[in-house]
Amino acid sequence: MTKILNLSLCLLLMLHLWLVTGYELSHDEAYYWLFSNNLDWGYFDHPPLVAVLIRLFSFLPHSEFAVRAGFLILHIATCFLVMDLLPKRRNWLAIVLFFSFPLASFAGLFALPDLPLLFTATLYCVLLKRFLEKTNFFNSVTLGLAIALMLYAKYHGILLVFFTVISLPKLFKTKYFYLVAVVALICFFPHVWWQYIHDFATLKYHFLERPKSDFSFMRLLEFLGTQIFLAGLFVGPIVWWSSLKNNAKDDFTHAMKFICFGTIIFFLVSTITKKFEANWTIFLTTPLIYLSVSSYVWEKTSSQIILGISCVIVILARFLLIMDPKTIKISRLNEFHGWKKWTAEIEKLCSYPILANNYQMASKMSFYLDRPVHALNYQSRKNQFDLWVPNSEYYHTERVCYVTDKKQFAGLTLQTPEGKNMRIVPDFSPTTVVYDSP
Repeated sequence: MTKILNLSLCLLLMLHLWLVTGYELSHDEAYYWLFSNNLDWGYFDHPPLVAVLIRLFSFLPHSEFAVRAGFLILHIATCFLVMDLLPKRRNWLAIVLFFSFPLASFAGLFALPDLPLLFTATLYCVLLKRFLEKTNFFNSVTLGLAIALMLYAKYHGILLVFFTVISLPKLFKTKYFYLVAVVALICFFPHVWWQYIHDFATLKYHFLERPKSDFSFMRLLEFLGTQIFLAGLFVGPIVWWSSLKNNAKDDFTHAMKFICFGTIIFFLVSTITKKFEANWTIFLTTPLIYLSVSSYVWEKTSSQIILGISCVIVILARFLLIMDPKTIKISRLNEFHGWKKWTAEIEKLCSYPILANNYQMASKMSFYLDRPVHALNYQSRKNQFDLWVPNSEYYHTERVCYVTDKKQFAGLTLQTPEGKNMRIVPDFSPTTVVYDSP
């Protein structure tokens, strides 16, 4: 059975390798591709692991496949780590559950920070289990490295560490716990230093500058409903209930329960004043699978049928990505189609260097024109271009071709594949716009 499972994962990898060539980059993927061309210890929006992973495969020809290749491999590697946590007899159930979780199932198809976070969080769980079973120097160092790697993936990783420590206060009594902390801090220090020399721009934005929302009871319900859905298309309630019912007879299981339910409470409180993103909790995939697979509920035929249907639907849904959005009438998919042609049309209209208004357009045009296009960020949210543009030759260029969605600028209107009207100002001086750096 193990050989069949491994073969199935390899076949799925082959399918994904073919699939990712059939749709274009999302706005954020193109944005992170720009990160990879300018490697640093940090970026305005995220730590650098997403950029490093894209850069590792930059030797491949310029294409969507080259951007996503590392994520495809990391996706399957995550599956093998999940299986390493569990008895072999539960591996099939764990993998079917994994591919029933919509975000986890789709994570390898996009070059986004969510998969590096999921992979490193799973690695953290594997090494934490070994550390708790045998506390020694080697397991302490590897766990510290995993924590640093997880934080380099996405800041949300700190929640796994926090709730682990809260659940197991006895860790403070062992010297190896402090070794773990020292290794993690030393390895993560370069990013902390990057934040320091950039005036902690990321932390300021996320904690002080992000827009707040009025309290909404419906938003709280939406958050809880989303978390149930993300734990398995139709089996989410079963997964959460079986995880709650797990008796947690050992330290590791106890930590997994604290991570799952502590995280939900944390983000539920956060949602009172701020909007939430569904991908924030993707790292709960592995703890939830670990807690759930031991439940007797999966022995029931009804649960197996629901799980099988969920897995099949989620796997088949990925084929929507390569279909024409106009044919299947899913407007969200317009982000992945038509941009190469659109950027070519922009290039025909511009005789001066191109300057975009926001990071999404700048990133998309940079990738599909295969040359730098910067963003002015006029009346747009702060992002990495706020750190790049002030020193950019594009900002100091006397005349540019300005691509903007702001109606106050006169120019030719060209509609994006998403149906948004963009104004093309072919002869524009960027110095006429007041620029505010963070």
